[in-house]
Amino acid sequence: MENIGERNTHGTAPLTCLIVDDSAFARFHLKRLMDSFENVLASEAANGNEAISEYRRLKPDFVLMDIVMPGLEGVETVRRICESDPAARVIMISSLSHNEKVEEAFAAGAKYFIPKPVTTDELKKAIDQVLRTGRDAGAEAVR
Repeated sequence: MENIGERNTHGTAPLTCLIVDDSAFARFHLKRLMDSFENVLASEAANGNEAISEYRRLKPDFVLMDIVMPGLEGVETVRRICESDPAARVIMISSLSHNEKVEEAFAAGAKYFIPKPVTTDELKKAIDQVLRTGRDAGAEAVR
């Protein structure tokens, strides 16, 4: 699949993204980064339950998800999304970079991990990777 920078030049449908983070500031920051890419539409969810509902409704091309959230936390949310859609592309984003939590996220179905703070280049690389190779694209990148 073409990278996000190339998609708009070919007149393809926009990519869709679901941003999941309990922090309104983090969602705002990620949405701003997504808005800097051409031809990407981003939606938001503030918690795991909302993420599952929005994922089912929107079927986004990829998800950006925080690991640590109150209530239904990120790893369990990824597990539930990937059980209902094994092709889901979830990129975990967190200030928590403990290998154990990251490994749990990959075991639950996450495809990539980016530590906070997120840069535009890191985000673009992660999105391109999961769109190009799909499942387990980032597992090697963080090990």
